Amino acid sequence: MTEPVQTRPLGPASVEYVRLAVPDMTATIEFLSYHVGLALEEHDESHAYLRVGTEHHSVELLHEPSLSAFRYDGVGYSVDDDTVLADLEQRVRAAGHEVLPLTQGMKGLCQAGFAVRDPNGTLVELFTDFIEYAETPWPDLRPQTLVHPFIITDRYDETLAFYLDVLGFQASDYVEDFTAFLRCEDRYHHSLAVRRSDRFALEHLCFIMGDMDGVMRRRARAQYRNVKILGDVVNHSASTSIAFYLYDDQHGPRYELCDGHRIFTPAEHETHRPRRLKRDPRNIDVWRAEADDRTWAH
Repeated sequence: MTEPVQTRPLGPASVEYVRLAVPDMTATIEFLSYHVGLALEEHDESHAYLRVGTEHHSVELLHEPSLSAFRYDGVGYSVDDDTVLADLEQRVRAAGHEVLPLTQGMKGLCQAGFAVRDPNGTLVELFTDFIEYAETPWPDLRPQTLVHPFIITDRYDETLAFYLDVLGFQASDYVEDFTAFLRCEDRYHHSLAVRRSDRFALEHLCFIMGDMDGVMRRRARAQYRNVKILGDVVNHSASTSIAFYLYDDQHGPRYELCDGHRIFTPAEHETHRPRRLKRDPRNIDVWRAEADDRTWAH
């Protein structure tokens, strides 16, 4: 069977990090280290980088004591090479968006790149050759990778147009006209999820643990420290992952820790037609009892 030929403009390769401002950075570092498994690297009193793999960081923290809860400041996506980067920049300009410089910290952590604000005002940084470490951090129930941010927005249609038509993400699935799952060139089922709402927020971040034992051990730690679990042992139909969500708004959005996440084959990545799933709790969690089981509104 002949593999389909890729002729479309390429999108970003994968999500690399999110940037969060938090009221107590020391406490957030402790939370992310103990509960999520991130490893602290470069840091000072006002700024910190934490990672899970060889990539320089998966979460960037800014210390802002004036805040009462976290603030979502940006997201970074790597790009395969300079040709794709130049094409993305041309598409951004052609769509009428202002091309911005990378943040000062990111300029020294990649070879080239630029930034653009999406319709929600989020700073999206696109870059090549993200700095890496030679090895992953010492194992301690660490996730394998950051796989996606999930946002809610009152500019749903504009947001989809930006990520699909301008940046070249691919649609994997929709839940009616309410939620969209968008993927990058790494072929994970979604590297960004977008849900229609009456406001904008970063709703959660998803990390892949690598096995179910790691998920359940992290769940046990959350229970031991009385951390809120908002969405407990959920079996996702779209991405085929099993996950739970822990939450403390001082330290960021909900953190989804999962085992398994669908990865498209190269052929599927080029030919897949997104499903239009019913807005039914059982399409979010296949273990829900009935169509009106709304014990946890995801």
